Order: sequence, then structure tokens, then C-alpha cells
Amino acid sequence: MIFEIKYIVVFLITIIPFAVWLYLFLWKRNLNKFVTAAVFAGGMIAAKLILIYQDYWEKTINLIFFKVNPVNFRENIQLIFSSRPILALFLSFIGVGVMEEFLKFLMLKTIGHRFFKSIDDVIEMAIITALGFAFFENIVYFFNQWGQLSTGTFMVFAIFRITIVTMVHILCSGVLGYYFGMAFFASPVLKIEYLKKKKHPVLGFFSTILHLKKENVYHDEMLLIGLVSALSLHAIYDFVLSMEFVVLGLPLHIPIMLLYFFGGFWYLNHLLKKKELNINLGLIGDKPVSREEFIKMIESE
Repeated sequence: MIFEIKYIVVFLITIIPFAVWLYLFLWKRNLNKFVTAAVFAGGMIAAKLILIYQDYWEKTINLIFFKVNPVNFRENIQLIFSSRPILALFLSFIGVGVMEEFLKFLMLKTIGHRFFKSIDDVIEMAIITALGFAFFENIVYFFNQWGQLSTGTFMVFAIFRITIVTMVHILCSGVLGYYFGMAFFASPVLKIEYLKKKKHPVLGFFSTILHLKKENVYHDEMLLIGLVSALSLHAIYDFVLSMEFVVLGLPLHIPIMLLYFFGGFWYLNHLLKKKELNINLGLIGDKPVSREEFIKMIESE
């Protein structure tokens, strides 16, 4: 009976928040159910791979013909920067963030790239990937803490994970999704910006120096900004929560959590409401579009 209650409770406190988050961000969106399920599953797989990797940090994997010792980023970084423990801690969180954000991004790109028609599509699927990641991660954490904490402490822990921690995953993936969308549609995005008389002197400079197409340079620039932004957001959050910083008598992690939660929610909704991100750029990439048709398409949005 206790066994059944455990599974029922954990299932409910993970699936209900997932449905709420999905509704809050994407309830007005016409999502393809198959793609949504596939991308969500991809997020879960990313979380599972992270946990498997961390489980083998202290072990040697025997692959029959050779053995592999997984790299423990935290221990290695702390050993290298042993004289600067705060820097070592921050860099170790960047290492963890790299793994999590890269795997979420890899699943998003692998599963969703054929279905991207607009930058909005990329942001939406990035959010769903993050929800899948947080969903699986929460299940594992809840099962691990079940019976280890008092009922009240467990509920506080659960609320913290399904709100703040989930929002951090959504924010980091959503920001990366935005910049990945700009990179993915680099060519039509640049066409739109040039039609709007926006200039990119730095882009033109590097394109000339490196002898590369402007859209290729723009693609790499946007992707780099997205990855750095997501990793920085992730690392700063983890770092602040691990340290006992106090400002004006108030623990710094409290305003940081509120900023990530409310600020992140506002920012992603702001992106999803921007009309220019909903232009069907996939149409531009699928077939030739005349300048006149292109301008009409932009003006109709």
C-alpha cells in the first residue's frame, strides 16, 4: 500500500505541474501532438543521460575492448583551482550547465529541426524539451527523497523543484531556443533585417575577413550568444544558491530565485508574443519567394 501511495503521489506532483507549465506558456499554440511528445521524450532522455553519466563519475566503464573513466568536472576543476575555491565552484557549475544545456539543445536540434517553420516554433519546442528534462529529473529526486525527509520538508522541496527549478530549465532552454531559431533561419532573418534597413557592419567585416557568407557568420554568432547566455544563466543560478551571500540582511538567493521565476516567465512570454518571431520563415526556405511576395509576407504579420 505504501509502495502504491509513493508512486501515485510522485506521479501527481510531477504530471500536474507539467500540465500547468504547458498551459501557461503554450495554451494558445497549435502544437503538433506527435512532435510535442517526441521533443518532450527527448528532454527526458537528456536528463537520464546526465544522471547515468554522473553515476559513473566514481566508476570505470568496461567496454570489453577498452575501459573508460568518465570525467568528473567538479573534482577536476576544484583540483586545478584549489587556491581559488569560489572560482572553482563557479566553474564547476558551468561544467554541469554545459552538459545539461548541450544535451537539451542536442535533443531539440535532432528531433525538432525538420518541423521548424518559425523562430516561435524553436522557442516552443525548446520549452517543451526543458519540461521533459525537468519532469524526469523531478521524478528521480522525489523518489530519492521519499522517506528521507519529513512530510512538510518534502512538500517544500517538491514545491521548490516544480516551480523555481523547472522555471530555470525553461528559461535557459527558451533563451537558447530563441537564439538557435535566429541561427537556424539566419538567411531569411538577414533578408528581413536588410529590407528594414538594419545594418550589420561587424557582421560584414568578419564575413569579408574570413571569406564566409554573411548568413554563416550570423548563424555562428547567434548560436554562440545563445549557448553562452543559457550556460551563464544556469551557472549563476546554481552558484548563488550554493553560496550564503547576504545583502542588507537578506539572503541573495531569495531575490535571485524570484527574478528567475517572474522575470523568466515575463521574458519568455514577451518573446512568444512578438509577431516578427511568428513569420513563416520555413516557407521562405522551402521555395523561391519574390521580393514583392516577401515584403507582403512581412507586412501581413
